Amino acid sequence: MARKKSQPTKSRSSSSSTVPDLCKEGQAKYERVVHFFEKILRHSKGQNAGKPFTLLPWQHHVMRELFGRLNPDELRQHRVGYIELPKKQGKSTTLAGIALYMTAFDSEPGAEVYGAACDREQAGIIYREAASMVRASPALSRHLEVIDSRKTIVHKKSNSFYRVLSADAFRAEGLACAPQASA
Repeated sequence: MARKKSQPTKSRSSSSSTVPDLCKEGQAKYERVVHFFEKILRHSKGQNAGKPFTLLPWQHHVMRELFGRLNPDELRQHRVGYIELPKKQGKSTTLAGIALYMTAFDSEPGAEVYGAACDREQAGIIYREAASMVRASPALSRHLEVIDSRKTIVHKKSNSFYRVLSADAFRAEGLACAPQASA
């Protein structure tokens, strides 16, 4: 007996996409993060320094899935995201923007946003980009405090912060970054 194939619904953002539409609340959350990126963030270096951020199609997809895709209880469906692209595609800039959004504009009081990496240098790349974005945007610099000595960005109004962690720090404290096997 032949099985019926379900027909995927098409996305509002792309007529050729097979991604299901977002619910009304999810669409609003997706649009809010896109607004943050495109109206508040500014590029901090290169030929686009000072110019508004324009999301690329892959970045729209990431924002849509991470922020717009909701469970029935209206909490995010995805708690973890994974992005794999070649160098110089905007990953660090995108992650810096996501970190800033989640720190101050995601409507979560006391948010703790961590950027983790294997070593201090790698962990510092996204922090430096986020700090530069704050400094480049008058709107962001009114709301966020950059504390370079602690690699932390604070939103005092909501008691939220973005902080960088590296595996080096765990090793220095004698803590294991990866789960240990037990005998």
